[in-house]
Amino acid sequence: MLVALREWSYSRILLVAAFLSIAGCAAQLAPPYDKTVADGLNSANTEAMTLMAATSQGTDKNSFSAREDTYNALIGTLDALALSAGARPMPKNRFTDAINKVLEKRGGKPIDDDDSTPPSAHSIKKIAETLTKMRDTDKKQGVTAIEAQAFKGQLVIYFDQAITYENFLQR
Repeated sequence: MLVALREWSYSRILLVAAFLSIAGCAAQLAPPYDKTVADGLNSANTEAMTLMAATSQGTDKNSFSAREDTYNALIGTLDALALSAGARPMPKNRFTDAINKVLEKRGGKPIDDDDSTPPSAHSIKKIAETLTKMRDTDKKQGVTAIEAQAFKGQLVIYFDQAITYENFLQR
């Protein structure tokens, strides 16, 4: 009876120790928070939405030169932010690696997993691409009110993704 009680006590101690060691483990799944990226993104968002408000009724290609510097400054800022956001080290995702090994053994297609680029960097690149397309359209023919609304809709989606991700990293 005494031996069984000792074994039960040792089992309990081992269980508690195992629980505490597992609870103490923290897997980093995202890059570290960078206040410069978050602040730059919020500032670029304000500037982009100001540009969208100014172009919401449509534009004329003859007045493009009045907006050209704004487009170029925004695109340059966003390209720099995408570079900064993408330069942060991403931790290796062992969970996805394990899933891919199982899928490969079963002959399935592995999950695409780009561990090298944070999602916000991708979204910021898409914002810059959208503004570049809008700038080029504005220069060539002007932008209609409907086109301005479509460009804004796409910008809102990508800004929301990037800002949400960056704010999440702050926690």
